[in-house]
Amino acid sequence: MRSNRDRKPQSPESKERIIQAAISLFARHGFAETGMRELVTEADVNLSMVNYYFGSKRGLLKVILDNFFAGYLNIARKELIGDKSVSSKLEQFISQAVLYFEAEHDSMIIALSELPHDDPEIVKHKSDWARQMLEIVSREICQPLAAESGEEISPAIFSPMLTFLMASRFFIMPVIKQVAVGSTNLVSTEVYTKTIIRILLQGVANPDRNTAQSQC
Repeated sequence: MRSNRDRKPQSPESKERIIQAAISLFARHGFAETGMRELVTEADVNLSMVNYYFGSKRGLLKVILDNFFAGYLNIARKELIGDKSVSSKLEQFISQAVLYFEAEHDSMIIALSELPHDDPEIVKHKSDWARQMLEIVSREICQPLAAESGEEISPAIFSPMLTFLMASRFFIMPVIKQVAVGSTNLVSTEVYTKTIIRILLQGVANPDRNTAQSQC
């Protein structure tokens, strides 16, 4: 039987297997706690293939971040840029983003939680993506709202707040499932999405939710 060291897979599937193995391991154990031996075993490749495709474990993390944030940014560009009202933009964006987070659950956990603050390279890498999102949110959401209400809203506050509000369900889902065993407390993704939209656009304690104006 050939060992991992002897295997020399050269097909494109090898690269994708490495990415998917890394996503699974990083999401479950964390980037720092995942060893290269564990990674190559999970992907059924040898270490040279990881180095060939990604250069290092850090390079592999950057690819995972790029893939996730590119998809998230595409949703923002599609749903937030345009002439629709701010409330309509936010409703469509939240609906699509929550579905994206659900589909890319493990990648989302990595992208939003793996931020080694002692690694300037990863911090800068994430910052480059965040800057693009902040520009869209500032131009398409915060500036129009400020023009309507006279109150300035910082995209540096609103953008991460909205992202983590949408993501919160998926971070704590194992706990929620345990709490909701045998009950009807576990709501569907559709109900979760509608609740976020209502809270964001109408507020929590607004008695007139049907006529409430959108506010940030």
